Amino acid sequence: MGNFSFQGKYLISADIVCETGLHIGGTEEGFEIGGLSNPVIRDPITEYPYVPGSSLKGKLRSLVEWSIPHQHNSGDNKTCVQYMLDKAIAERLEKKPVAPETETLEVGPCDCGKCDVCAVFGCSAETGESIGPTRLTIRDAMPKSETIVEWEKTFEGGVYTEIKTENSIGRISSAANPRPMERVPSGSKFRIDMVFDLYQECDKNRLKMVFQALQLLEDSSLGGSGTRGSGEVKFENIVIVKRGVEYYMGTDIEKPIRLNDNKTPFKIMENFSSIDWTGDKKC
Repeated sequence: MGNFSFQGKYLISADIVCETGLHIGGTEEGFEIGGLSNPVIRDPITEYPYVPGSSLKGKLRSLVEWSIPHQHNSGDNKTCVQYMLDKAIAERLEKKPVAPETETLEVGPCDCGKCDVCAVFGCSAETGESIGPTRLTIRDAMPKSETIVEWEKTFEGGVYTEIKTENSIGRISSAANPRPMERVPSGSKFRIDMVFDLYQECDKNRLKMVFQALQLLEDSSLGGSGTRGSGEVKFENIVIVKRGVEYYMGTDIEKPIRLNDNKTPFKIMENFSSIDWTGDKKC
């Protein structure tokens, strides 16, 4: 077990703006016969669509695992995905030296318990002793009040969504096979809140991974059917507040991080080293 001491938190909030329709699937239970088979996830009380923190965190982690070299892989510059694939292949060969060519290897998230990805996004209790507690918490993102007003003005019957119909075309018969899908309409905005815990001095550098992941997501997609036009999102109006350990002891106040014009993932990444992350300096 390494040396860890609670040093405070960064509270990060931002607007998620849907540039195109967004589909994050919900349960089909309770739908009538003939009803939509691809609904979005909704709050069971208000019926408003929302973005689950688990969906956002899983996508961010996946993008980072494909893009950042795995630190504990003998300097060969392989990503976390390649690290886990190599591990899966080695484990399979150990159990089954001759495997069928049709066998598919299942590769899950990195779970080495040593790299920055595991520190930021978490890993299992069995492997995470050396890396300490998970640093990043992502809350469910609920729709902003202005978006709710727009939904209620545009849609009737408390639906708040659009139906996009896609077709798969038979290559021989040319027959169409329509697939209706529910989507949150473009222009919708959600408010996301994240908490980044500090336990080691190097955690301040690990914070950069969060904004790198957000930047990667802006050039990827969130939710289903991303390669077919859905799920383009942007992050705007980022606000960051630091609460040191003294805040929780009642001897200090929270300190806003002065971002000035650096309120998007790209601008924060571009100027990360020049931002005062202590919150002590004034504009």
